[in-house]
Amino acid sequence: MNKLTKLAMVLLLSIFSMWAGFKLSSVIDQDKNITPIIEGTVLHPARQLSQFQLMDQRRHDFGLPQLTAKWSLIFIGYTNCPDVCPNTLSVLKQAYIDMGVIKMELPQVVFVSIDPQRDDAEILGDYVYYFDPSFVAITGKKAELDNLSKQLSSVYLKAAGASGDLTKDDYLYDHSAAILVVNPKAQLQAVFTAPHNKLGIVDGMQKIIAFYNKQ
Repeated sequence: MNKLTKLAMVLLLSIFSMWAGFKLSSVIDQDKNITPIIEGTVLHPARQLSQFQLMDQRRHDFGLPQLTAKWSLIFIGYTNCPDVCPNTLSVLKQAYIDMGVIKMELPQVVFVSIDPQRDDAEILGDYVYYFDPSFVAITGKKAELDNLSKQLSSVYLKAAGASGDLTKDDYLYDHSAAILVVNPKAQLQAVFTAPHNKLGIVDGMQKIIAFYNKQ
């Protein structure tokens, strides 16, 4: 094999290597943009949240800083909710246990009460402690609750209870049953839609975190 032939082969090999590298890079870039399939929706790009001011069950301030540098699973409801809230928090408890078993990165679970009139810090503390001592419960002024719920695209509406009178203390709330996933940059990353189950949440969180880490 003469020098010219060798040079041609080296040149062709170099061109092929560059082409293969470009194709591989394209595939990797495409993978980064493919949102995972979960029992809900993954937002891409994620939606940045802005400041809000609420208070947790220990009467500590809870705002945007408390949602940074960690994953959060947020559920909006109230302690007098007859079914959706306790059922959802029970599923989150089961999912939380399973995440610990497989040594997953544990998110903080945040229960947002839209009923500050009845849900004070002590009641909220007792409520979430029943499901898991590490769960956080927050509430505050209606304007700040509206601020956060709108950012999370979660709606709620006060409704009359058995008395049929909104001014009575037996009122209810119609509210979303979604679980909101906030990433470590305090961005709304995904939404789990009802009905919820622990396997869907654990599998979904694994996919969401892997997707986030690729970005």
